[in-house]
Amino acid sequence: MSTRLIWVLSAALIGLPMAAEASMKLYRFKVDGHVVVKDNVPPDLAPLGYEVLNSRGMVERVVPRAPTAEERAATERAEALRLDRERRHAELRNKDADLQRLYAQPGDVDRAQTRKADEIGSYIELQFRRISDLEEKLAKAQEKAANVERRGQEVPADMRLEIVQLENGIRDAQKNIDMRRKELDDSKIQFQKQRERLRILQVYELGTLPEDVDPAKLPPLQPLQP
Repeated sequence: MSTRLIWVLSAALIGLPMAAEASMKLYRFKVDGHVVVKDNVPPDLAPLGYEVLNSRGMVERVVPRAPTAEERAATERAEALRLDRERRHAELRNKDADLQRLYAQPGDVDRAQTRKADEIGSYIELQFRRISDLEEKLAKAQEKAANVERRGQEVPADMRLEIVQLENGIRDAQKNIDMRRKELDDSKIQFQKQRERLRILQVYELGTLPEDVDPAKLPPLQPLQP
């Protein structure tokens, strides 16, 4: 064996322990306030988190501890809130875009509300006139029926039917009035919401959630425009 070969083999054999030492890892834990160093990661200590040390005792990597059940629950709640916020933002952004396509400014809402009130008011007035007319006809029909009964005769079926139809007509007209009055009240609430949202959109971007709106930054309220 040549001298050179012997030297190469000797160097390789000497380097093996050095290489093994260089690749050696230690794991440092904190258990009940005490520092524990091991050459492996025991399953019962892994959830505590640990530091990975090289052969010189320097920290190469930090493995955080596993979250507790309470922390996991809190993280899940926070994620659920985040997703819900994103969903509400997307929905409100679409609604805001539709609202701006419908109305350019709060004054447009006021004019739409006035038109709606005028339309419903005219309808209700028409129904009141109808009730007045039906009540007049009903009074005459009832008087005719009473005259027949006073003569000791049976009220004809067609006369009784007319009275029933007139009474039903009055009830239907009153029901229509009540329904349109409720529609008017509901529309006032809806118009007010739209007006307020447009006021917000004069300052904030589409989709801004109500909880993110600072009332102090909004433009002053304007009186209802005709």
